[in-house]
Amino acid sequence: MTDLQLDLFPMSYYNTLGFDRELIDYIEFVDDSFVSDLILPLYKKGGRIPHNPITMFRAHYLYFTKNEISSYRDLERNLKKPQNQSYRNFVGSQRIPSHNSMSDFRAKVGVELFYQILFKIVAQALKLDGFLNPTLTAVDSRPLFANVGRPGKKHCDCADKKKCSCPKTFTDPDAAVGSMRNKTNMNKYFVGYRKHTIVSHSKLGPVPLISITLPANVHDVKVLLPLLEKLDQVEDLKLEYLVADLGYFDHDVNVETLAKHDVILTTGVKKNTVLPEDMNKDRQFLCPQDKPLIWDRFDKETMDIWFIGDEKHCQRCLFNPTCNKYFHQNYWENPLINSPVPLGSKLHKEFQKFRKQVELNFAIESNSLDSVMRHKKLPVRRLPRVEIFSIMADTFRLIKLMIRHMQDIAVPEGRDKTLEAMKVKHYAYPSSA
Repeated sequence: MTDLQLDLFPMSYYNTLGFDRELIDYIEFVDDSFVSDLILPLYKKGGRIPHNPITMFRAHYLYFTKNEISSYRDLERNLKKPQNQSYRNFVGSQRIPSHNSMSDFRAKVGVELFYQILFKIVAQALKLDGFLNPTLTAVDSRPLFANVGRPGKKHCDCADKKKCSCPKTFTDPDAAVGSMRNKTNMNKYFVGYRKHTIVSHSKLGPVPLISITLPANVHDVKVLLPLLEKLDQVEDLKLEYLVADLGYFDHDVNVETLAKHDVILTTGVKKNTVLPEDMNKDRQFLCPQDKPLIWDRFDKETMDIWFIGDEKHCQRCLFNPTCNKYFHQNYWENPLINSPVPLGSKLHKEFQKFRKQVELNFAIESNSLDSVMRHKKLPVRRLPRVEIFSIMADTFRLIKLMIRHMQDIAVPEGRDKTLEAMKVKHYAYPSSA
């Protein structure tokens, strides 16, 4: 693709997509043909011909990526506008799907098939040279505020709700009360969900791989293993290091993460953590003579972390002739301290730096999703709908990052300026275009 030239394509190729570089590059670099194979079997034969699944998928891409589109009703209006012929050409149909059709499409596809679509896109992203770095991944969560009022009604199925003992619930029965980090002019508690996501490191920032959305009262540690089990469905994806905060730390979970999924979970250590006696304040293990040791290797078969004595200290030690200078700690005895990633090392600091980037990235995403779910742009209620919405948000964010990556490595320099000049010429002199 590096030798791609604009003059190889006719003017109609760019004209039909409105000279929109994002739409042009989507057609060039993203393969969404698998969507039909996954979704068409869901429709019954006979009756009214359904909308092409690719048309519906691309229509949702417009909703998630075009800022001027504020809702699915607005998306329908924009697709019908005469000046938006480029949108109709992009979705591949002059038959405009209604917002009700889009709602039926999401309900018919469901959570699991949307996961399969995401996994197919992740598999494509792994094949892009220099895009994803699955060696370094991180997991974190962020709050999703539910579109609810106070718990003033009973949403049970009892015949006489006045006499039944069922508690009053929120207008979204699946939402729950959870806690979050204190912020200025904000409460410590909120009503809604938490979106737990594993992201991969890339030059363009954190890239989402998989998300699970659950009520806000579900603890982080209960989500880690389900995330990894779902991620095992992605073809040719192998995680090595997973950076997390202490909310995802648990002895049994850490053991299964490494033993079953072959993923090393690393986390930070708080300042008030009680360190073992053979570790100094810089989180370095000490030899019997209280001299700091150097991390040597991690043995996956025995789960031992090996250390070697520092020569500048060993030369002056009285026990030098009789000491073998090799020491070890077992991972199973204390997974938090006896980590395969040595605490305080340069590698550990780089991992924690990436985790801070993920926290900032998630805070920005949480604010954008909050504007959708709480402020009436799309009143998403009930867990299945919220989960579908979050999976689609991850899918289309991944596609946008894939397109940006390909624009950096495969699109000729100056292509965008040429497209803009062609657009101006086309609309200024339409008869000669």
